[in-house]
Amino acid sequence: MTQPPTTYRRSASTKASTPTEPSKTTLAGAPDITNHYTIFPQTLPAGPPPNSPFAISTGDLRREFLQLQGLVHPDKYPNGAEKQQAEGLSARINEAYRTLLDPLQRAQYILREWHGIDVTAEDASTKHALDAETLMEVMEVQETIEEVGESADAEAQINALKKENEERIVSCVESLGEALDKGDLEAARMECIRLRFWYSVGEGLREWEPGNTEIRLMHTS
Repeated sequence: MTQPPTTYRRSASTKASTPTEPSKTTLAGAPDITNHYTIFPQTLPAGPPPNSPFAISTGDLRREFLQLQGLVHPDKYPNGAEKQQAEGLSARINEAYRTLLDPLQRAQYILREWHGIDVTAEDASTKHALDAETLMEVMEVQETIEEVGESADAEAQINALKKENEERIVSCVESLGEALDKGDLEAARMECIRLRFWYSVGEGLREWEPGNTEIRLMHTS
């Protein structure tokens, strides 16, 4: 059974008031910042998968994000404690929105915060290594770039590689979502690692310039 989330570690102070402490002012319209999902109760009322689908409505998420930012925007408050609180809360909402909006960041967040699987950790290259089949695919892409980098139709071929990579990303996101929805953490972990590499390939292809014969692959954070 999925364990309930713990309080998000990098959030603004969320300590509850105690009888010996003065109560803290809560901004009107402030969301529950226990975790990224609780910040958006209209769009994501059931929390992360498997309680709700991994796929989310980005349009609904953006609408709720803008609504929240309108309620707690720092410019609404004079200088002082409330303004500082609004600034921290606004930054917290921004962070949650950016994370949930992107499938890779969303998956990494779910795996880390709910299941203790951090594919971005310093030891990820050994603890969460890429599977052999995907590694071969990545190497084939690099070899293709080396072959076409200086050819007359290099740009057209690079564009074709971009399209192929976008298709890989779509497929990988679908498989990742299915795994998380079913609670298959090992499959989700492997798909998340693959997705990190395909994101990296995509970034390298976007930065490619005529004459280049290689792309630099970097892990996405």
